[in-house]
Amino acid sequence: SATLGIIKGMVGPAILYLPHGFASAGYLVAVPVLLLSTVLFLSSSERRSSKPQRVMLSYPELAYRSFGSTGETIVKVGISMMQSGVCLTYLIFVPQNLHTSALLLLNWDISTNWCLAAMMAVQIPLSQIRDIRKLTVTNLLANMLILYGLITCLGFALNSMGSMVHRFESLPPFNSSGWFLFMGTSVLLFEGSITLLVPLQEAVQKPSDRRKFPSLYRKVILGIVTFYTFFGLTCWVAFGDNVRTVMTTSLPPGTMATTVQLAYSLAVVFTFPLQNFPSLEIICRTADKILTKNGSDWGETRNVISTLIVIVLSIIAVTTMNDLDKVVSLMGSVLGCPLAFCVPPLIHNRLGRNTLSKRRMIGNGVVSALGVVAMIISSITTIL
Repeated sequence: SATLGIIKGMVGPAILYLPHGFASAGYLVAVPVLLLSTVLFLSSSERRSSKPQRVMLSYPELAYRSFGSTGETIVKVGISMMQSGVCLTYLIFVPQNLHTSALLLLNWDISTNWCLAAMMAVQIPLSQIRDIRKLTVTNLLANMLILYGLITCLGFALNSMGSMVHRFESLPPFNSSGWFLFMGTSVLLFEGSITLLVPLQEAVQKPSDRRKFPSLYRKVILGIVTFYTFFGLTCWVAFGDNVRTVMTTSLPPGTMATTVQLAYSLAVVFTFPLQNFPSLEIICRTADKILTKNGSDWGETRNVISTLIVIVLSIIAVTTMNDLDKVVSLMGSVLGCPLAFCVPPLIHNRLGRNTLSKRRMIGNGVVSALGVVAMIISSITTIL
């Protein structure tokens, strides 16, 4: 169950951005950057899980124990913005898929703005659901649809296996115009695992199994990243340098391709409320403290907040509809790097300041510093 939890948290629609990411960077940059991101992430994860507690602790709770309310607030805001950013990519991803599907299936050239409006109409009521357990069935269905989409996309790519070597030789090993975008993209791949590590470890009942969890976690993550690398390279080679940011829109026209686009769109529609839930809860709890003092109707206010979040994200989606690659890169750079690379080593140093060796504390500082450097470089290059 722990293995499934790790896979479920790690694998999502972000994998579809990899082929375009490889094309933007070239394999001489993409593969080492993905490897470096994996090493930094696993190093930070090891710091965060090295002191299992008797009670379940979340990432914000660890930050609170380390840096007080300020640290907790920073982590909560970071998680909230990260989850909202993922929801933003969904609001771009689905309209692009629906636009392509309608064009191929019905020969209807529907504007992505209309597709986005339809997505809004669905997500506003879904985001008002307060009991997350009601989304269990749709979440399971979303996982099945994502699995179907991945297998089918890989099938399309491997269908041209005979000419793979020739195609690979013709692809540029380095792309000077877009390599920087892949730095943020590689970090975003770990978005789902950033906040789930400690809860997954603490959910393991037997102490002996809990001690084995870091090793299991490391092996599963390495296995997933290996598959990511294979998937990204294979699909890039198969579809060429013109592969789009949303890879499903680059599939050869046909019924099978349309089913993949619709399946992934439906999976994202089902996943959106779960991704939006953490940021919604953080905002609502803050508002609750203010409104309770004023005697306001909290139930109605929560619905208003959830609606406003969807509307604001949709407005941003309209303005960034053609820049999904930059949105993904900025999310990974500005939000992913601090949460995944910078903060965990600092938490480890603070909580273990009386037990850690000087060498270990310096190592933690180096990992955190590398995260800061990666954040600054990838953010500046993406913006400029």
